[in-house]
Amino acid sequence: MSDNYPVDTTDVRKNGMRGVLSTGAGIGLLLFNGLLNIPILGWIISGALIVLGALGLVGKQGSDKTTGSILIGAGALGVASFVLKGLTGTLLGIGGVGLIGFGIFNLFKFVKGLKSRS
Repeated sequence: MSDNYPVDTTDVRKNGMRGVLSTGAGIGLLLFNGLLNIPILGWIISGALIVLGALGLVGKQGSDKTTGSILIGAGALGVASFVLKGLTGTLLGIGGVGLIGFGIFNLFKFVKGLKSRS
């Protein structure tokens, strides 16, 4: 019965942002996993992710801290991939596919919310 009522604008916006950002992050994680096969480039990107994550942890908002910890985790997996190739590649792949799935789910909710508002 609640399908007959329009969805709140903030919920529609929130779902759209989550969808776009999660899908983009998932694609980025899969690309990062592919770039780790290039030894020097993999080290540089992994180090940059750790530094960016540390800068995010200094941020004031909770979303900055969450993003920072995710970046540090991805960078640490990138560094560990030079020792544990199979395990880290699998974890990064599962994480990327999971983020893409979460993003598509939120984009679906975004489109459904837009339709309910018209």
